[in-house]
Amino acid sequence: MHAHPRLFRPGTAVAVAAVAAAVVLVAPAAEAAGPGVLIDETFSTQTTPANFGFPVGAAVTSGVLNVTEGMGNHTTSVKAFDTVVVQQRTLDLAFDWRTAIASSSNKTGIELRDNQGNLVFAIAATAAELRYGLTGPASDSTSAPDSLNPVWARTTFDRTKWYTVNLHLDFTLQTVQYTITTKETAATVLASGTASVTGKNLAKLVACDYYGTGVQSIDNFRLTVPANPANGRLKGKTVYAFGDSIVYGHKYPRGFVNFTAERELMPLTKYARNGATIGPAGASGGQIITQVKGAASRAPDYVVFDGGTNDAEVIHDDNNRYPIGAMADGFDPAKFANSTYAGSLETAISTMRTKWPSARIVYVAVHKLGSRDWNTQSALRAVTLQICRKWGITVADVFNDTTLDTRIDSQRVAYTFSNLANGYPGTDGTGTHPNIAAITTFYAPVLTTALVRP
Repeated sequence: MHAHPRLFRPGTAVAVAAVAAAVVLVAPAAEAAGPGVLIDETFSTQTTPANFGFPVGAAVTSGVLNVTEGMGNHTTSVKAFDTVVVQQRTLDLAFDWRTAIASSSNKTGIELRDNQGNLVFAIAATAAELRYGLTGPASDSTSAPDSLNPVWARTTFDRTKWYTVNLHLDFTLQTVQYTITTKETAATVLASGTASVTGKNLAKLVACDYYGTGVQSIDNFRLTVPANPANGRLKGKTVYAFGDSIVYGHKYPRGFVNFTAERELMPLTKYARNGATIGPAGASGGQIITQVKGAASRAPDYVVFDGGTNDAEVIHDDNNRYPIGAMADGFDPAKFANSTYAGSLETAISTMRTKWPSARIVYVAVHKLGSRDWNTQSALRAVTLQICRKWGITVADVFNDTTLDTRIDSQRVAYTFSNLANGYPGTDGTGTHPNIAAITTFYAPVLTTALVRP
């Protein structure tokens, strides 16, 4: 997807979380957090219960929770979650984490486990490397010997920094989608993926002194229930994805449809291409109708597509190479003006419907773009939604149903990328391509909601 360079400068990132149930196990100041929030703790004051429920080795100090204070080798301290948390099938969890460990021969960490001791997720560190784990032996968490350690993945890190962990926990499917980033506006991703786990619920947060000494700090612990969890309903449903680089992923081939399909265990075939248009642009990515015609004839359960972002650039910046046009009367393909955006969109949808009459078609309306002319994208959106209503197309409306707006410079910096850093999408992009933070915060929840909508 093409994008013009911008003359913005980094600002303060804006974070948004999807929500949906009652508040438990929080300090009184956190109880007004809103529906769907189970825990929202900033540790600005002492918690109830004290020290977040850890019986030993923990203290709320200077606006953070410190754990593994003064604990010995292979010892643990366990916070038990409330029954309401344990009963949830799908959860989103985010927290900030830092270690003060100063020796490569020492190691401390925290583990999330279910009520049978099965592992959900773990993060730990020595002075030289950060470790995280999603598999490993079950443990009753009374101690943390080497034999009960998670199976660690390892990466280098800067122990002076704070890190943010974001987890999407699905206990129906027994999967965890995880991202670990530096906590800063221009954040760097250290790890991201989706993995099967043995954990069947979220029951315990375990502070572990594996050996040596090293205080860990936790802040901004936020646990929510997704507004519209699939709860296993989409498992095994097949998806074909068409569109431009927002679907493809730009320079990172794991775009928002990949993230959603990974979460829900949906087989995905992606035909999207960078630079693609709906209209007859003659651009390097070709038309989306070409992707549809070249796709497999076997019907998927879902067809997901986007389009219009590159059209907005061509129509506004390239001397109106083709007009937006208008919706046609009726459904006869002979009446669609394929020299226009609107006619090309109706032709693409008609082709999808004819080729896969049993598939549910979902159009993704991308976020408000700071990298495109506002009047042009607004006009394209209006005719696109009109055509989707005519054809009965489900709309996953990131534009309207989220706050993602890269006309706001802080959001452009925090939520879009142009290049990779450490092998993952970076930050400080042009405002066009959503990075992992934007995908997990905005795109994947909205697409999931559209897929499960009756």
